[in-house]
Amino acid sequence: MGEPNNALKVYMNRPDRIKSVLEYYLGARLPSDWKCEETGGFVTVRNSKGKLSFRERDFLGKAQAWGVRFLLGLENQDSINLTYPWRLMELDYLTYGREIERIQERNVYNEVKYGVEDDFKYRYRKDDCLRPVLNLTLYWGRKKWKKPQTLKDMMGSMERLPKKLQRLAGDYRVHMVCMREIPDEDIQKMDSDLRYVLGIMKRTASPKQYREYIWKNRAYFSKIPKSAVDVIDACTNIKNITEKLEYTFNAESGEEETNMCKALDEIERNAVKRGLKKGVKQGVKQGALMMLFSLVNDGLLNVGEAARRAKLSKDAFCTKMTKAGYKKPI
Repeated sequence: MGEPNNALKVYMNRPDRIKSVLEYYLGARLPSDWKCEETGGFVTVRNSKGKLSFRERDFLGKAQAWGVRFLLGLENQDSINLTYPWRLMELDYLTYGREIERIQERNVYNEVKYGVEDDFKYRYRKDDCLRPVLNLTLYWGRKKWKKPQTLKDMMGSMERLPKKLQRLAGDYRVHMVCMREIPDEDIQKMDSDLRYVLGIMKRTASPKQYREYIWKNRAYFSKIPKSAVDVIDACTNIKNITEKLEYTFNAESGEEETNMCKALDEIERNAVKRGLKKGVKQGVKQGALMMLFSLVNDGLLNVGEAARRAKLSKDAFCTKMTKAGYKKPI
């Protein structure tokens, strides 16, 4: 996991931000019984040699809505992954496997009596149920993600096989939200600060646009959470602002905050100072050059010496002298 993925994982692990992206995906508000509490998305895996490794989801939560309980998985992608459908399928396979193990362990602990239609061999009853895992992938990258979005996108052509055999190949679909492509009118409907993070990400191609956006929304950007800054820093090209930020801890929110407007103001003031300094320097240089032109024109200084003092070639000096309105020196 690289820096952008780490920043996105921390940022999107908050109920109001999760709610915003789900409501955009659904095109409707979540019901009043909506709940979501993070659960462990960390699963250990043992290979054929007995060596342990692990897989970890960006977010896995125990959720409830419309009277149904389920597991909600959110994965953040900042770049295109050509094996992604398989990787997501593996995460679900491991999550369902852990669910089955917990049901089996519970049945053993409770000394369950198995009936005729139960599966005594696998300690699983007919009425035991898995909680469905609902996955939504949030793609934050700039390049358009066309493929792969299904497991079959990763497979070779099966056109020569009979249709009936082709249907034997299982598939797995990725359900994706391209975050940078969310329309502004939908962003404005979001109740969380995701609206501002997405708003600035859509404007980073133009310094003028993102600066205007920050000033327009200064009520938020003057107290922006560090988790939001980390996403902006990792996923945009406006690092000249994020490098100048100072943070203070907000006891109410439990998160560090900073004033991006103050940093932007400092950058703009420094830019003005640099511009003035450059202008003065250029003015002095231009004045000295005009003096040399005058000396050469009056015959008080030869062209070669004047060009040397101006740090120009003789031809370049003569060209500039002519453009300034003097006769070309002989």
